[in-house]
Amino acid sequence: MSRVDIPKDYPKGCSDDLIKKVVEGCQNKIARVNYATNVVLGTTYYTQVAEQGNAELNRRLNEKLISNLEKSSKRQQELTWSIIIIGGLNLILAILKLINLI
Repeated sequence: MSRVDIPKDYPKGCSDDLIKKVVEGCQNKIARVNYATNVVLGTTYYTQVAEQGNAELNRRLNEKLISNLEKSSKRQQELTWSIIIIGGLNLILAILKLINLI
């Protein structure tokens, strides 16, 4: 049976693509072992490695989502203040126009 190469810094020190490659290798290994009739090594090890990789990918995705939400919220606040300032300036212009200063 083929061996799954797992880097020493797995999963935290690996790129997303490398984690996906290791997870896919483990899943393939699990599938081959589950279909074999004479197996000494079970699938527990490969299941744990795949779960670690998936957990790390999910953690990274969540970090990206939270970061994007924070950026979006900050941008929304900036836009709200811009709208308030523009509205205030329009109100001042309307009052000045009303009293014929402009």
